[in-house]
Amino acid sequence: MKKLAIIAISVILTTSLVLGFSLKASAQEPSIPIWVKKTAQWWSQNKTSDSDFLAAIQYLVDRNILPVASQSQLNGTNNTSETNGQLSQEINDLQSRYNALQTKYNTLLQQVRSITEQSSTSENSASISAVAVSPIEESDGFFETTSYQGTVLKITVDVRDGTGLVLVNTAIPTGVDFQSSAHTAVAVAENVTGIDLSKKDIIFSVSSGNNQTLQAVDGGSAGGAMTVLLISELLGKTINSHVLMTGTIQPDGTIGPIGAAAEKADAAGQYGAKIFLVPQGQAVTSVQNCTQQNDGPIIYQSCTTEQKPLSPLMESKYGMQVIEINTIQDALKYFNSS
Repeated sequence: MKKLAIIAISVILTTSLVLGFSLKASAQEPSIPIWVKKTAQWWSQNKTSDSDFLAAIQYLVDRNILPVASQSQLNGTNNTSETNGQLSQEINDLQSRYNALQTKYNTLLQQVRSITEQSSTSENSASISAVAVSPIEESDGFFETTSYQGTVLKITVDVRDGTGLVLVNTAIPTGVDFQSSAHTAVAVAENVTGIDLSKKDIIFSVSSGNNQTLQAVDGGSAGGAMTVLLISELLGKTINSHVLMTGTIQPDGTIGPIGAAAEKADAAGQYGAKIFLVPQGQAVTSVQNCTQQNDGPIIYQSCTTEQKPLSPLMESKYGMQVIEINTIQDALKYFNSS
């Protein structure tokens, strides 16, 4: 009996909805009596019979509270069917467009993977050593501090026919600055060499240059070295392996400031560099001088920080000069000399 009641209610509600959409929005609908709502609630909880529930529904129909569409009104559902058909067609069209875009995306993704895989195995790719910093997290059990350790990276570049893609293929997690530096390096290389790269794909590959296991490297300080590498490759110039540099690359070709110059210089010296290039004004290191004074059992300590030239320290320690540069052309003079 309850199944029949559900079917009857479904028919009533369906026809009522069809009629409801044809009524004017300003029409005032009569409210449903409380006793009908209670009957419906009790029926859903099996506390009243199906016949009582159907009687309540019939009451709503008789008083036009729950209107039932006439046959002529039902004939008007053809328009609704046509609308539903149009909507279904539009959904199908959108699905087809989505499928086409998904196919194109998958094709492009395969092309990018193919390019990066080929570049990582290419034996003819030009390379350069660059210096960056790797963050070191330290904890004493309560406080956590971050220090930076200089590290040497090996960067290779592969230039091939393509559609103007600029890719960074790396086994070391890198930040967004690495990606943006690659794009700036390509733009500056075009300006310096006058070579149009819009129909070339440029793939930079980054790996550890001293067989260290690095968790992450961030910052744009390798941007200058990436630019030197690409320009040298485009012009067929040999790169002096005894020269290393640190510095960001700016769109106008100038070398921008970096952090942790002393840590990077130390990494370059340990690597065996003879010349280390840094941005203008950064060939200095901070040296802390502390003095102690006793006043009975109390010891007073005062410290001052002094800026000292970095080159003399590195020359005495590693036999390496630290030289300041302003532009990418300044860097090329050192890298392209034997």
